Amino acid sequence: MELKKSPEQNIDNRKWVFMMVAVIFVGALSLSLTEYRNMKLIEKKKDEKKVSRTDDDEIMDLPENQPPPPPPPPPPPPPAPSDEIEIKENDDEIEETPVINNDEPVELIEDIPEIKEEPKVEEIFTIVEEQPEFPGGFAEMMSFIQKNFEYPAVAREMGDQGTVYVQFVVEKDGSITQVTVVRGVTTELDNEAKRVVKAMPKWKPGKQRGRSVRARFTLPVRCKLS
Repeated sequence: MELKKSPEQNIDNRKWVFMMVAVIFVGALSLSLTEYRNMKLIEKKKDEKKVSRTDDDEIMDLPENQPPPPPPPPPPPPPAPSDEIEIKENDDEIEETPVINNDEPVELIEDIPEIKEEPKVEEIFTIVEEQPEFPGGFAEMMSFIQKNFEYPAVAREMGDQGTVYVQFVVEKDGSITQVTVVRGVTTELDNEAKRVVKAMPKWKPGKQRGRSVRARFTLPVRCKLS
């Protein structure tokens, strides 16, 4: 019995054949493109290697052993000394440079401060050839003290009395200075005795070898209630 294929089956078989042919063609085309690209890359690398080798060859072609340059010629010998001295006129003025001799000692001038002389203090004599004297003598001095001495009220009430020793300096002009109490009784009596001595007129100054000098004098002032 003979089998017969239907027309639809024949069409399907043809489609399958066409598809296989198309797949094979596309695969072959892709393979050809891939090989073509690989060949281009290989050629490019070869060209680069050639260029690099050419550069290396050029570098290696440089001469390695070149002879050194010749040494410079020696300088000419100096001219022989001549016994003749040539003197040339020069109108330029020559500035003389001062010469410092270090062998000579250098004097250092220091700023010396000005010394002010202190005023001379004349000596105060305790013993002199001529003692200083109150104007008119001892009696006039006692009269002056009695007239000018004012007995302090406190001392009068307390019954204080005694002798106050007053020391002072009779200057060359007879004035009285440096009045102090060297031995006193009470504060009130001591102060009054000092006040009276300071109120005295100028004395006759003491003398030593015929000239007036400063002399120290001690005067007892007796304070007594009447």
